[in-house]
Amino acid sequence: MTLTLSLLVIVALLTIHRVCKRQKLSPPPLRLPLIAAIGIPLLNKLAEIVSYGGLPVLQNSLAAVITLLWALSLIRILNWGILQIPAELGWWKPTAKILRDLLTLAIITAVVMIVIHRDFRVNLVGLAATSAVVTAVIGLAAQETLKNLFAGISLQVDSPFEEGDWIDLGTTTGVVTSLRLMTTRVRGMDGSITVVPNSRIAVEGLRRFKPEEPVGQIIDLGLDYSLPPRQAIQLLQHTLQDNRKVLRHPTPKVWVSSFADSSITYSLLTWQTTALELRQLRSTVLEQIWYALHRIDQSIPYPIRDVRTKPSPAKLPSSDITMQQKQKLLASTEIFGHLNEHQLEMLADLASCETFAPGESVVRQGERGDSLYLVVRGTLEVFQLNANSAARHPGRHVADLETSDAFGEMALCTGEARSASVICKSECVLIEIERKHLLPLLEEQPEILETMGSIMAARQQQLKANQQQRAEPLRLALIARMQRLFSLSSQEQ
Repeated sequence: MTLTLSLLVIVALLTIHRVCKRQKLSPPPLRLPLIAAIGIPLLNKLAEIVSYGGLPVLQNSLAAVITLLWALSLIRILNWGILQIPAELGWWKPTAKILRDLLTLAIITAVVMIVIHRDFRVNLVGLAATSAVVTAVIGLAAQETLKNLFAGISLQVDSPFEEGDWIDLGTTTGVVTSLRLMTTRVRGMDGSITVVPNSRIAVEGLRRFKPEEPVGQIIDLGLDYSLPPRQAIQLLQHTLQDNRKVLRHPTPKVWVSSFADSSITYSLLTWQTTALELRQLRSTVLEQIWYALHRIDQSIPYPIRDVRTKPSPAKLPSSDITMQQKQKLLASTEIFGHLNEHQLEMLADLASCETFAPGESVVRQGERGDSLYLVVRGTLEVFQLNANSAARHPGRHVADLETSDAFGEMALCTGEARSASVICKSECVLIEIERKHLLPLLEEQPEILETMGSIMAARQQQLKANQQQRAEPLRLALIARMQRLFSLSSQEQ
């Protein structure tokens, strides 16, 4: 009879285990119940044999083992069936694992004490109560352990964080991999696991970031007093807007934090999708700010001392571009290739050469512009937004720009709004030709305007091959518009 019951228990456990796996539920505990199902019939048989020999101590021991096996197995299965599975099915709120473990431990301890008292006539409760010295020694020795234990219980009940959350403990930051009875394990950015005592978390506190929530950070930065605060705030705001990793919602903010000894301190509040890239975002933002400052002849100020030597100006890649290189690059473009050597030299002298950081937007779609750019070094991406483009998405990828490519011709020549956004993929060196740089050339030779207009019209015609019959009106309209923009009349030609 006992053997048949054991076989039925084994089959039932294996069947339930398989069903739970298919339904993606926690399977029932198998190890101890299977040991009990197999061991209890054998122990019963052994007890019958021992009973003929008249060995009461051995009989009591076997009885105690049998009782403990089925009792502990039943406790484990009830723990799984009452506290764990209903919570996974959504019947009620889940019970913290540490509380389930403590409840199981308390019941098992009580059962063990009852079995020992019944079969061996040993009163463990009285023994523990009368051993005051032993109790005091154990209490002192386990002081830190008890602190961590009760702190772990408090963290499980209060639930200030969960597994998968990003936490910051000051000296330890990372993702929580597990919250255990005594310790919490945190995986850092370098992949290492830090074991933190629960008592430290309970006493010191922490900062928590949920995986699905935006993560913010404040970056403090000191800029020179010679840069007006309004201009500085606008520069910093544009830098944050151009960074594709900075979320648009919540809105990034910039404000004046304080007037320090040698600089005005600004605070930048940025938001991103994950805490794993906090340091990386901070690095890219500061890198782009450095390039943006040097393009307007500004830098991060040195602390003021009684004696101060002015630091040497930063050497940007754009400062290495010679006049001959600029002139050669201008001559290689379609729009300026018809200019003679003197005109190319004049334009190269007037044009500026700037350096942009990776991720910076050189031009933004929809903005008005009066400059054209030539790529000297680096790679850029062209994006176009449409009505369905999301706020966080840069838009539809149109093309890549490399050395000798030009963009912004229509804004330069006609004053039209930018038709696309151009973003640096790497550190880029660009030649910028503004509308005012063309005026000296047009004063000397107004016919240049008509030649440029013809080139622009031809380019438009290539883009609209199905409208070739409108090429001439387009050319005349472009020339007329350019004449009005540059304040040139047709009589001057």
